[in-house]
Amino acid sequence: MPRHTDNLRADHSVVRLGLEVLGAIGEHVRNGGDLPAQDTATLLRFLREFLLATHFRKENEHLWPALAMRGDDAVCAAIGDLLRMQDEVTDLVHSLVMFWEPVSELTSAERQGFAEATSMLLSRMQRMRALEEELLFQACDSTVPADDKLEWGPAFVALEGGRQPRSAWAAQLQQLAASWVA
Repeated sequence: MPRHTDNLRADHSVVRLGLEVLGAIGEHVRNGGDLPAQDTATLLRFLREFLLATHFRKENEHLWPALAMRGDDAVCAAIGDLLRMQDEVTDLVHSLVMFWEPVSELTSAERQGFAEATSMLLSRMQRMRALEEELLFQACDSTVPADDKLEWGPAFVALEGGRQPRSAWAAQLQQLAASWVA
């Protein structure tokens, strides 16, 4: 029987691809390239609609509360660290939006700002993914009883409903990766 954390690991796979493309665009801009507004808009929409509005909500509304109730002090501290990083990631995504459709070419300072915000976002997401996949998902699988997870599947489906599904995002991100990732 699939675990609910497998659903989140599948989300991570798609998010990892999106971040790889964003990182390549960030380096392109850092090195003086034009901001690819359309590709950046697609990535920012993905981050807002999928990462923030779907994936983080799956975790924040279901996994972390259940795990915090049953986890030891180290697990609870890790959840606190993770939630702080989620707030930082949310702020960074919002910061990147101001570069989404520039009215003119980015200035040197704006290029640097975009590249730095992208780099910080990638760094936070990498730390979050490691914490989740190396500690928290395993702790959830082993400590949260199955009957506490009964509603998670339908809740995950409801959070994904009305939004572009993970598979559609994966297809779009694969197309962008073909252009941006060596």
